[in-house]
Amino acid sequence: MMYLFYAFIATLSSILGGLLPLYTRAKDIKHQYLIGFASGVLISTALFEMLPEAVSNIGAERFALPLALGFFSLYLVEKAVMIHACTETECDIHNAGWVGMIGLGFESLLDGIAIAAGYVVNPVLGLVIGFAVIVHEFPVGFSTSVIMRYSGYSVEQSLLALVLTSVPTVIGALIFPVFPPYLFGPVLAFTAGTFIYIGASDLLPEAHRTVNWTVVSMVLAGAVLTPLIGWVFSL
Repeated sequence: MMYLFYAFIATLSSILGGLLPLYTRAKDIKHQYLIGFASGVLISTALFEMLPEAVSNIGAERFALPLALGFFSLYLVEKAVMIHACTETECDIHNAGWVGMIGLGFESLLDGIAIAAGYVVNPVLGLVIGFAVIVHEFPVGFSTSVIMRYSGYSVEQSLLALVLTSVPTVIGALIFPVFPPYLFGPVLAFTAGTFIYIGASDLLPEAHRTVNWTVVSMVLAGAVLTPLIGWVFSL
């Protein structure tokens, strides 16, 4: 089952990204370019690969609801968890600590489900989604370690949080076979909604903390690369 392999590589990508700020001086390096590239890949994968497949699977009149549910459910989970983690009325993500890791773990679980759903529907789609998740998980792992360290946790605790938020990608791929086939289309639309949310709401604003043409170019490069990969492997 190749989708398990893709999920495993995505988990390794997250852990590798998280190890850099823990054991090197990479935390001092601007990572907006990688984040911008990842945002372009995620949004493009949702728009050009996942949604067309979902529409062909469940029909144009039925994909909007699971798409919206995916977008807003991830928004609610992420914000509710972050607010609960704070002691003040206004919340700073860098103070989220362990409770805030729940949202990241949930995102990783959905990533694994997305990879498996895409692969079952179309192996090329599974490859493209797997690539998108692998690219996306590297800066997620990086951010996880940085957030934990800024929240005052030790290197060992940050490493544990990194593993616990990365492994759910494999778990999501493992549990996907329990989904009946008629849910494959809605699952793709739902996870496309989460991809759009992560790419547009989380990654793009972070990438554009520094605004220059290099960041813009990296976003567009990620957006173009995804359909290009799908086109090449479908030949």
